Amino acid sequence: MPRQIFKNRVLATAGPLPPSVTLDNLRTWIPLRKGRFAEAFNNEVTHLLCTHEQFKKRVPLVRQVLKDYKRVHIVHYDWLEFSTVANKRLPEREYSMRNILAKERAEKRERNRQENGRREGERGVNPTLFHIYQDRQFFSYQIDLTRNNSDDGEFGQRYTLTLWESNAKPHLYWFTAKFMRRKGDPNAGYHRPSPCSGKWRHEMDLFLNFFRIKTGIDWQDRVLLAGTTPLSAFQYSPPTNGKPIGRRLRFSYDCCVELNLEWKQQNLPQEISHKNGSGEAEEAVQSTEHFNRESAGHDIHDGDIAIGLGEDTCEDVTSGARPNGGSDDSIMEPLDPNDSCMWLQKDSAKAAGDEPGESPMETGS
Repeated sequence: MPRQIFKNRVLATAGPLPPSVTLDNLRTWIPLRKGRFAEAFNNEVTHLLCTHEQFKKRVPLVRQVLKDYKRVHIVHYDWLEFSTVANKRLPEREYSMRNILAKERAEKRERNRQENGRREGERGVNPTLFHIYQDRQFFSYQIDLTRNNSDDGEFGQRYTLTLWESNAKPHLYWFTAKFMRRKGDPNAGYHRPSPCSGKWRHEMDLFLNFFRIKTGIDWQDRVLLAGTTPLSAFQYSPPTNGKPIGRRLRFSYDCCVELNLEWKQQNLPQEISHKNGSGEAEEAVQSTEHFNRESAGHDIHDGDIAIGLGEDTCEDVTSGARPNGGSDDSIMEPLDPNDSCMWLQKDSAKAAGDEPGESPMETGS
């Protein structure tokens, strides 16, 4: 006696039967195993039997089930025959036409992805061969520079700077910049200074130099001087809410934020000058340069220029310029950016010493 493998199952066909199955077979096999065969499709049908050709051609009944009956299994006739021979109901997923459809769509998406990557590679970098580089603190080197000053161009201009890392090893790197005159600009411009991918240090230098040219500030000062430059320059907004901000800051992150907030509250001039305004400022510059030289010597081991800079150091930096009134116990004012170039030491990847390979976590994947 056959087992009740089709109990509470209602089966229907999508069209003409294959040569291996006859209508009499369906009328016999299915009820014998406590199932029900529906001559015409209705809302009680649980399984729709069809062939590969019927599914590919999307015959009317297949099209209707795909659109309106998400819970109905569309299976090949092999599922019925093999289940009957094995005397147990086999899993539908191995014979499901919906799975075939999902595979077809996945293959189509992959073809489109590769084609889009090929087109992107003609202007910029093929994203199927490269990914965005991350440093050891998991900061992704893809940033946006924006300018919303209509006097210097269209409102909403944006540069997207990206440092790419190859999927293949040993890793190669490539810097690109994408320019959009407005949001959703279909005619975006691409800047790719290197003809091919190369070593990290060279491409990182290109990234840092482009950032400095467009914003007017060094990469190390991206938090310290955020929002203090003229509106005619492109602006960079550092990540907030605990997100990685990247390595190589002029001072500790808290110190940079404190100084930046204080300057904004005092409405200090936005123009950045490399000219020393006083002997005290020049002395502060020399002190900063001496600190930077010492930090650079130990940077490869310490991992951050700002290491060891706590709240006391931040207070010293903010107060190391000019006393009011000349008295010893007078309140000290913070340095104006116009008075000193201490905030604008030329940045480079070589000085940063952040080349991949220093740590197992250095490169992104």
